[in-house]
Amino acid sequence: MTDSQLGIVILAAGEARRFGACKQLAEFQNKPLLQHVIDTALALPHKRLMVITGKYDQAIKKAFKGGLVSGAEQVYNPDWPEGMSSSIRLGCQLLANDCDQILVLLADQILVSADELHSLIDGTDSNGIACAGFSGTVGPPALFGRVFYPELLSLDAENGAKRILINPENHVRVIPMASAAWDIDTPEDLENLADVGSYIFGN
Repeated sequence: MTDSQLGIVILAAGEARRFGACKQLAEFQNKPLLQHVIDTALALPHKRLMVITGKYDQAIKKAFKGGLVSGAEQVYNPDWPEGMSSSIRLGCQLLANDCDQILVLLADQILVSADELHSLIDGTDSNGIACAGFSGTVGPPALFGRVFYPELLSLDAENGAKRILINPENHVRVIPMASAAWDIDTPEDLENLADVGSYIFGN
């Protein structure tokens, strides 16, 4: 058991148009990309951990049932065509009553380590906000304290979560995290990741 009040949301609802298939279940190091991120999340003290699905809900559901993916709740987002904001909004709706902080992860940022996520969580309370800084910008992984839930619940297609992160009034803790720059958009990205990931996975 844990006394943590952290809720973790893994965004896995996208169409992966450039990848041309369900990239969430594409294999790297002999397991799906999604499972890599779940395993990293499981290393954190948390109260709830959920995967928000969309376009490939049935394929991911089958992977959960077959044991290919495990360790998290699966929640379908019927509004997934509206974009990432709709999944963040849904995750906040489901976790707001149980959790004082929500950590948003992407299903294809598999090089982000548990230690790096701890650096977001440590020193950020329920009134705070923290995110990764990489490639001259900011973005997920991102941690939102309860005070920011009203803003998360008001997200829409035109006003995404990034506007919260770049608002200077929010005093966002930005943690340098080069690994967050490596996501998977194409099959070629996945091939190239094998070289980039060697320093983490030891191959």
